[in-house]
Amino acid sequence: EIADVLLQHNDPEAPEDGFPVTVQLTNGDTYGVDYIISATGIVPNADWISKEDLKKGRNGNLLVNRTMQTTAPDVYAAGDVVECDSSWSQDGTHWFQMRLWSQAKQMGTHAAQCMAGVGTPEALGFNFELFTHVTKFAGKKVVLLGLYNGQNLDESEEGDMVTYCRSGDPRTEGDAATFVRVLLYRGRMQGAVLIGDTDLEEVFENLILDRLDLSAFGPSLLDPRIELDAIFD
Repeated sequence: EIADVLLQHNDPEAPEDGFPVTVQLTNGDTYGVDYIISATGIVPNADWISKEDLKKGRNGNLLVNRTMQTTAPDVYAAGDVVECDSSWSQDGTHWFQMRLWSQAKQMGTHAAQCMAGVGTPEALGFNFELFTHVTKFAGKKVVLLGLYNGQNLDESEEGDMVTYCRSGDPRTEGDAATFVRVLLYRGRMQGAVLIGDTDLEEVFENLILDRLDLSAFGPSLLDPRIELDAIFD
């Protein structure tokens, strides 16, 4: 286990080994590293609830319907502890469940509205029609949109899916370098990964939801000289 973390730029005890971060373990070992990624577990803490009281999914999560209600009347749940039941499945949806704080917040809001009688199952389609997650990694903004990694497209035939990428050059662009990857299914954008300040979030979100056929553009879809927001506004 980690006992201490020493930062090269402000800790006099950090060894000068060329690494920006030094990790000291409880067994006395010391390692120089570039990054430390702190991650918390997402295993549902629901063992204290019996399956007889509330029905559970494959991984022990509490099953909830489209109003975030469990299998018990007037009992609602949201966040990492839940698993969306089959009523959430819709053909052509660009949303999928991933245990993230942003989804937990979204689910909690929807659960509160349904508990208060102002939320409906129909509102689920609007609130959960597109998977979106925005975070930062190594100082860069990272945006994940839709089925960015081909989620829910496992049964696609060869040739149905294609990806296009555009990558900047850090040697010439420095911190302004960006990375863009889009995934198309039968010519229609399904998801995207954006790293850095690309200013493409809104236009890609609209392209995914509008289901426009982009086959004619091919790889030039990511040509930086093309102003996509002007074409598809």
